[in-house]
Amino acid sequence: MPIQRIEVSEYECARCGYKWINRINGQDGPVPQKCAKCKRLGWNEGRKELISPTERGLRRQIKYFERLYDNAGFYFSVEIDWPNGLCQRFLDIDPRPTIEELKQVLYPPEGLGLTSQNQDTHRGRVPDPDRPEWMKFDKEEYLNLLKQEAQKRIELMPQIMKSRGIMIMILLLLLASSGRRGKRRRAKLENRLNNH
Repeated sequence: MPIQRIEVSEYECARCGYKWINRINGQDGPVPQKCAKCKRLGWNEGRKELISPTERGLRRQIKYFERLYDNAGFYFSVEIDWPNGLCQRFLDIDPRPTIEELKQVLYPPEGLGLTSQNQDTHRGRVPDPDRPEWMKFDKEEYLNLLKQEAQKRIELMPQIMKSRGIMIMILLLLLASSGRRGKRRRAKLENRLNNH
C-alpha cells in the first residue's frame, strides 16, 4: 500500500481556539460559516473584535441616549435638543472608546446618572444636600439637572472623538445643524472652536 501525502486546510476559531478540518468525501470542503465547537458565526474575525460584557452593556446604554432625550418631552415634560446620530458616531469611532471613556459619558460628574435602564427609578427626585444619600422631590431642580447632564454628555462625546483624530469642525457643524435651535447653536460652536 503506497503512502500518499494529503494537504488539507485547517481552521481555527479566533473566539474559542478550537481547530478542525472541513472534509467532504475526502476533499476540502467550503470555508465553514460557523465554528465546529462553539457555533459562533464570527469564528474567523479575530480576537480584536471581542467586546466584554461590561463594555457591551455600557455601549447599549449610550446607544439609547438619543431615544431617551428625544422622548424627554413625553416622560419629563422638558425639551432637550439631542443631536441626531451623535451616539452612533461616538460608538463607531476607531479605536473604540475605552470602558473608562464610556463610563465617563454615561456617568458625568454631578449628574443624575440617568440612562435608558433607570429612567423611571427616581423621576423628579434629586440628591438632598442636607442629608447625604437621601433624595428629595424637586421637579424644577430635577429638570435643570437633566438638561445639564445632557449638555455635559453632548460636550464629552465630541471631546473623546477629537482625541481620536476625528475632524471636529465637520462633527460640530453636523451636530449644530440638528434640532430646532440649529443656527444659534452652530454660531456658538463655531465661536467656541475659533477660541480654542
